[in-house]
Amino acid sequence: MKLSLLILLILSNLSFAGWFSFKKNGPNYERLQTGDIVFQDTGGEQGAAVEAATGSKFTHCGIVFEKNGTLYVLEAIQPVQVLTLKEFRKRSKIFHARRLKDLSPLTPAAITKGLAWGEKQIGKDYDLLFKWDDQNLYCSELVWKIYQKATGQKLCPPKTFKSYFLDNAVVKQVIQKRYGRLDNLPEKEPVVAPSDLAASPLLIEVAKR
Repeated sequence: MKLSLLILLILSNLSFAGWFSFKKNGPNYERLQTGDIVFQDTGGEQGAAVEAATGSKFTHCGIVFEKNGTLYVLEAIQPVQVLTLKEFRKRSKIFHARRLKDLSPLTPAAITKGLAWGEKQIGKDYDLLFKWDDQNLYCSELVWKIYQKATGQKLCPPKTFKSYFLDNAVVKQVIQKRYGRLDNLPEKEPVVAPSDLAASPLLIEVAKR
């Protein structure tokens, strides 16, 4: 089945209520589960710029949820969408997953609340300017806000653009394309990169099989 058709079928039937398999017996490190955050390298010009600016191979992320035994990823690309975890993993050789150390905030009610908010974001454009409003969204912003909406937790403190390595030529090129001039970059805009989420002290690496 083509990816575009799969996404269309998912979105046409998408309702987060009742989608979740919540495990009450502690973390299952043999399999990913609802609430896990997955990271990959997307490549391309933006991927290269994010890697140069953050010093991390993690240039994209999404949040996992489960329906009827199948794992899906909610992610902000163009546009915000849902796809299977299997399809997500095919896009990159780099793949890591993080999970809350303390799972107690991820109650069924919290999960439903967070992903219900996430459902409302589906179809929104990817935020090429990395603004902190909800009009458009980028990947790590979506994940950060889902957790904040669901549990009240901030997985990491938002940074600002000036916190990253902006002097790299690839980074400057992308900034100039997106903002017209380098000095148009809103240096004090709150921003969260995939690597910031990955480094959160609230998360642990999900052990690989």
